[in-house]
Amino acid sequence: MALKFEKTLSYQLMQLGAIARQESLAPLRDKGLQIGDDAVLFWLADRSRVTLEEMREGLNLPPEQFNALIDRLDGTQMLESQTDEIDGTIHLFLSVTGLELLSQIHSRLKALDKDFTAELSDHKAKKLKKLLAKINDLF
Repeated sequence: MALKFEKTLSYQLMQLGAIARQESLAPLRDKGLQIGDDAVLFWLADRSRVTLEEMREGLNLPPEQFNALIDRLDGTQMLESQTDEIDGTIHLFLSVTGLELLSQIHSRLKALDKDFTAELSDHKAKKLKKLLAKINDLF
């Protein structure tokens, strides 16, 4: 008996997710960054300034992995730092280059939304987004 896993909703969502991730994160690869670095950039974008320790704790990364991440982001000019004049603490934030990269990723995601829903009416596309959000909220 052949299994029809490719007809399951979960498999189809997994395939769409893989396509969306690959297509939307092309600018990340072009800058020499890795898949997953986007999540760190989005995390940083939600904060104005963080210390290295706040970032390491917030991302819950072991020191070696965190140091490699910082080196990679700094080496690609995604980060800027500022030293607090009072206590000497180094604060990190996204550079203009990092913000521009996130903007490119966001634009690609919006374009993919249009591609994925091109065959649907606006009403059905909106309904699909709501249903997917409900499924996402389950987990």
